Amino acid sequence: MTGILLSQLYPGALTSVIVGPLDGVAGVDFSAYREILWAVDTAATYRWPTGLRRETTSVVKIDAPTESFAATLDAFVLRTSNRLPSVFVTSAVAAKSALYSPVISEVRASLESYHRARVTRQKDGFRWQSHVLANVTEYIQRRVPPEWKAALSGQPAFVCGAGPSLDVSGPVLARHANHAVVFSADSALRTLSRHGVAADFAVSIDVAKVPAKCLPEGVAAPRHIVLSAVSPPEWHAAVPTPSRTFISSAQLTLDWLALQGVRKTEVLATESCGSTALDLARYLGCAPIYLFGLDFAADPADPTRRHTASAEKSIYTNSGYDAGQSQPVVPGNYAEQIPSFIYGDWRALDERLAQWPTGLVHNVNDRGARLRNTTLIHPGAFDLSVATAGKLSRLAGLAAPTADVRLVEEIAGAIRSVGARIGASIPQLRTALAAGSADRVVAELRRLFADRSMGHVLGAYALKLMPNLLPPVNPDLALWETHINELEGLARQAQSLGH
Repeated sequence: MTGILLSQLYPGALTSVIVGPLDGVAGVDFSAYREILWAVDTAATYRWPTGLRRETTSVVKIDAPTESFAATLDAFVLRTSNRLPSVFVTSAVAAKSALYSPVISEVRASLESYHRARVTRQKDGFRWQSHVLANVTEYIQRRVPPEWKAALSGQPAFVCGAGPSLDVSGPVLARHANHAVVFSADSALRTLSRHGVAADFAVSIDVAKVPAKCLPEGVAAPRHIVLSAVSPPEWHAAVPTPSRTFISSAQLTLDWLALQGVRKTEVLATESCGSTALDLARYLGCAPIYLFGLDFAADPADPTRRHTASAEKSIYTNSGYDAGQSQPVVPGNYAEQIPSFIYGDWRALDERLAQWPTGLVHNVNDRGARLRNTTLIHPGAFDLSVATAGKLSRLAGLAAPTADVRLVEEIAGAIRSVGARIGASIPQLRTALAAGSADRVVAELRRLFADRSMGHVLGAYALKLMPNLLPPVNPDLALWETHINELEGLARQAQSLGH
């Protein structure tokens, strides 16, 4: 391809997004795409290369839009329920970077979000919901209590992500750790331990972060392990029950639980363990807050290294990160722009921090992405100017989670009932599969999921399955066998809840 600055090709894409004038573009055949969204400025010449058809191409003039580009892009992506568009950014945008940079950033952020919602859901939806069912009774009983709000008011906090800069700022943090409440992302715990720092709070909200890959060996677990409903159930055996606390997140099953009287926590899981730890520190009233290792960028000296040296590398094996692939750029702490491999996470936190009180958050970093409304401090210049006594006594005074035992059993009974109905449908599904009819399998599944309680209990898995029930039906019987097996596994899990 010539004339293309950046491209992101999604396997099986039926649509595409083109950003920039098409002059000089060659070697790209757009005829495979049934619909195209073309973002271009009004001064551009309209050259139509091979396969680009006027009747299937929607042109958005970015400097004279009829509605916000974000809204137009969202509507376009939603036209295909389970596939993302391929993206082409033309070389011509380089001459008009001020005009096109916001558009490119919007495309990056939007598709990164949709990738998580669609592609990641297809890959991990079963595991997400399996973890939710394994955690549900403890989630009901051990959520972050409202009494934690402002309970540590005025106590300095160190919030630690697992970025490469933590290897430099870690020793500085260690010298002052006794005077601040230490919040750590799960994958930063080993680096903190290497520097002799025991975290007071560890946050682990990801489906793949098992404790064996996060907790330092031979060291006591942090006083508080804050989990989400999708966290691996292995945490139950790894740390004592009084240490485990749950935080709410955007999950269908948790939304349903809220309607049953299990209110969501006031502080919520956000984009990552590090950003969630930051929100938790603010919820507890900590001030000032110092960030360590929240880089949102790879090591500039080694782009293959995205995390502190002590982080378990296998955690990130399936992240899809490719150091050789062009990354979106963001403002840097010590450079005008730097590439960020998690642009969406950076953008979400940057926008949130812009609304926080001025002077609350300080970023102790020698590299990384700039975050608005934070005070940058080089690790060599850091000194904890505000230190308060009594950290341990204040931590010991935090209220313990409580729950209505009767409500726990009522909800467990409702989930068991749904599990039984799913289990009863498995023989008919297997009969349809044995007959070699994907259409019959889909018809059975549509009847089953007409019951709204299926979506409540199956949550993330229902969102994974539902797009596959829309026409045209996928004839691949192996796909449907996998779905039936997964449904059967979730049904067994639901039926055994509380037993």
